[in-house]
Amino acid sequence: MVLSLFGGNRHMHHFATEHDVAEELFTLLSEARVIYLQDVIKSGKRYDRYVDDFVHSHRYINCNNAVCRNCHEMNIHIVKGLLHDCAGLVRKYFTADSFSFEDCMRLKWKYNFYESSSPGSPGADNPTRVPPLSFGCNFSREQMKDIVACATAFHLFCVSTLCIEDMEALFSCRENFSIRVNNVRHVAVMFDALLENRLIEPYWQSVLDKGRFLVSKDGRSYVSASSLSTALSIARIKKTAAANGIRKAIAGLKE
Repeated sequence: MVLSLFGGNRHMHHFATEHDVAEELFTLLSEARVIYLQDVIKSGKRYDRYVDDFVHSHRYINCNNAVCRNCHEMNIHIVKGLLHDCAGLVRKYFTADSFSFEDCMRLKWKYNFYESSSPGSPGADNPTRVPPLSFGCNFSREQMKDIVACATAFHLFCVSTLCIEDMEALFSCRENFSIRVNNVRHVAVMFDALLENRLIEPYWQSVLDKGRFLVSKDGRSYVSASSLSTALSIARIKKTAAANGIRKAIAGLKE
């Protein structure tokens, strides 16, 4: 991994794993965020000037190893694409209170599936216009608490502490929200149980797919409608205590 790339510092050791590449991307975006807040937000520098200056000042590394140079070039390409084509997403993440490695990976995921009009045209910072996504639900605060309790008890998502705000963002189809799934089968069971109890509409798989709200456990892809459908079919055949527990918990939402 490259521990320090900038300001003439030495290239510490070579890239060896995909995680090393991800760590360098995090290093680059973290520095881009610091400079963005200082130069653009605080000092009023033109955003396009900021992008050009950052990319050109971080283009090369002090290493002749072909693998390292290729990995760095790929990361610079991602950074340039994010800053140039996805300014709206960048603004959201860079102006947040903090920027973690997980935020970096989430930003990269969104970049991989991002669609924009040509740079400089109206709406260039926004994804292609689509009808608003909705599960057709209207949960009370108490119901939302019970959903969080169910998801926590059966470890449905890969978060240290699941909160109501996470589930509110998911069920309101909040733009740019995504959450890592710990067990696709159990998540599919939860949504199927919500449908059985007439708490959401039948097209929930399509909504989750189009909104890209669910991320696979390894963080490499979004969970598709076909994956959810397959997982649900298996869950219906191979019934487990966990699946039964999830269905029972969701059925209790109507009480």
